[in-house]
Amino acid sequence: MEVKDYCKAMLAEVTAWKTKLEAMKKTADSYGSEQKEKVLPLIGQLEQEVANAQMRVSQLETECPSDWSPMRNELDELFGTIGSKLDRGFQEMSSREVLW
Repeated sequence: MEVKDYCKAMLAEVTAWKTKLEAMKKTADSYGSEQKEKVLPLIGQLEQEVANAQMRVSQLETECPSDWSPMRNELDELFGTIGSKLDRGFQEMSSREVLW
C-alpha cells in the first residue's frame, strides 16, 4: 500500500471517530451533572488520542519517508487502541443511559 493511500484511509477513520465522539458528547449532555462528571474524563481522553492520531497521520503524509513501516506499525497499534476504547466507551455510555 502506498503512503498516500494509507493516510487517506486513516484520515477517514479519524473522521468516523470524530463523529462517534460527537454522538458521545450529545449523549453526555443529556445526563445529570453527576453522571456527566463520570463520562467527561473519558471523552476528553478520547478526544486527545484522536487528535494525536490525526497529527501522526498528517506527519506521515507530510514527511512521506521511503521506509515508513515503523511509523505504520505505530499508527496501526494506536488506531487499534483508540478504536477499541471508543467502541467500549460508546457501549458503556449507551448501557448507562438505559440504567439512568
